[in-house]
Amino acid sequence: MADILDPQLAALVDKTAVVGLSYFEVDGQLLQQRLLGGTVVRVTAEQGITLRDADDEEFTIPSSLAPWFVAPKGDYPAGNNKTLSNPDYLVTWDIHRCQDTNKPEGEHQWWEWVANTTPPTVGN
Repeated sequence: MADILDPQLAALVDKTAVVGLSYFEVDGQLLQQRLLGGTVVRVTAEQGITLRDADDEEFTIPSSLAPWFVAPKGDYPAGNNKTLSNPDYLVTWDIHRCQDTNKPEGEHQWWEWVANTTPPTVGN
């Protein structure tokens, strides 16, 4: 059966976004933060939202629209010393490690993606 796509999700194709990712340890300690910027190249409810950055690299985030906010006009850092001018959206996700790091070599680490539904503050 074909993946029936929400029209709002489908409308993201060709839109630009700056994506902020915050990674947290099991105990809640911040591990790192990353900024990525790109253009949405494909969307599926099951596979997520895939963006392509200025270096032609693709990255995929979950398909939830909850953390997507219209971006105020301006120039935004977009990772790898790049800037994205007047993106359509700002998106933020908190990514939490779900298991201890003492996993045997080769075992998969599990991460939980949590949509940040608080509108980002810009220029403060």
